[in-house]
Amino acid sequence: MKKLLPALLLAAALQTVSYAEDPVSVKMKGNDFKNFTAIEMDGTFYTAPVVLSKGGKWKLSWEKDKLYVYLTPASLKKEEKVEIPYKEIQGSRYVDFSYFSTPAGLEYVYKPGKKELTVKKRKEKSRPAREVRERPLVLWDVNDSYRAEDSDFAVLPGRHVLSPSLGSYEDMENNRYRWNFDYLKQVKKSDADIMPLVHNDFEVKKTSQFMHDKTRQAALISKMEALAEVYGLYGYNIDFENMDPRDKELYTSFIKDLSLPLHQAGKKLTVDITVYNEGSPSWSLCYDREKLADYCDYEIIMGYDETPRTSPYAGSVSSYSWLDKNIGRLVQMVPPEKLILGLPLYTRIYEGKPGHMTSRVLPMKDQDALISRYHLKPVWQPDARQYTLSWREGGVMHRTYMEEEKSLSAKAELEKTYGLGGLAFWRYGFEKKGIFGNL
Repeated sequence: MKKLLPALLLAAALQTVSYAEDPVSVKMKGNDFKNFTAIEMDGTFYTAPVVLSKGGKWKLSWEKDKLYVYLTPASLKKEEKVEIPYKEIQGSRYVDFSYFSTPAGLEYVYKPGKKELTVKKRKEKSRPAREVRERPLVLWDVNDSYRAEDSDFAVLPGRHVLSPSLGSYEDMENNRYRWNFDYLKQVKKSDADIMPLVHNDFEVKKTSQFMHDKTRQAALISKMEALAEVYGLYGYNIDFENMDPRDKELYTSFIKDLSLPLHQAGKKLTVDITVYNEGSPSWSLCYDREKLADYCDYEIIMGYDETPRTSPYAGSVSSYSWLDKNIGRLVQMVPPEKLILGLPLYTRIYEGKPGHMTSRVLPMKDQDALISRYHLKPVWQPDARQYTLSWREGGVMHRTYMEEEKSLSAKAELEKTYGLGGLAFWRYGFEKKGIFGNL
């Protein structure tokens, strides 16, 4: 997976929430709510922040014009604080009751004819002894740009999960991450779940220091669980890459410690893994795939970068034969139903003389324009199950292995062939319009 920029990519301020409709007053009913009035606007209910404390799970505090929720996750017994957004309506500060009522321990019924909102404490339901396993479909969205109306992702049958980036574990430690709250709301309205990605900046030495520091890990885990509870997250995707293989057991221990409170809170945990490659210690031998499967819900195979960015020779980002062979090896280590197959929505253009080539990313959506511009004729490669393109520009040779409907569909079929748990796609914004409807 590509190295992600810090969480500045999630740059909308928490307080910034736009609206169009005029506010409408709504009476509140219930033993603890008779003295409050809600506001309805754009189909959302807003209340005074103190209302959220009536669920008995949260305390609230204002600090320098920022609103914080204080809570003690049941599984960790350490008080945490999480910032939540507010907005000014008619000169007063309100919070999004529609979004935060459930995690705050409240539920409500609205009677539109009477403009009445009946609120009460929510009874915690015991989880079923056996959870029904749904097919997870993960779409990484590093720029928070997903809009359901612009994508056919929802046509794939299964549980749709969007994975924006929170940044690195260091960003979280130093509170440098930032939520795009409008994005979270619109994703939830599209019936998709949110599973943020947390990475390690792919820094070997810093990651090793973190892996040897249980105190830092415990603090991070506590913060992650609190954030997941307050914002109602599906869980987390951990994308730690390029690690010291001597820290393999320490990484497994970290994932175990993170999984316990998340699972107790009903959240999911996925970890990204490379294919198995004995010649790549820091990128492949750093994972104990067998033991990780005991603690995470899914391991997501990064089924790309067969030919890396730095390769001096042109090659496929993800050929069918390469992926088929490597999945066959992985299912000997990990139960197939706990593997999610990650597929690329991009390829690379390699240019120059073989042995001295450089490359750049080519999103799937830009391939047709490339073919048209240079009047290219795709050539099918049966083993790779991909088309190749070759052309000269300014006397320089260019070559790419295409990623389009036929090649992506062939690789997606490996999910059924091996009985895998689901699919994932890197990344939203690279795809050709309508591609998911062809899988």
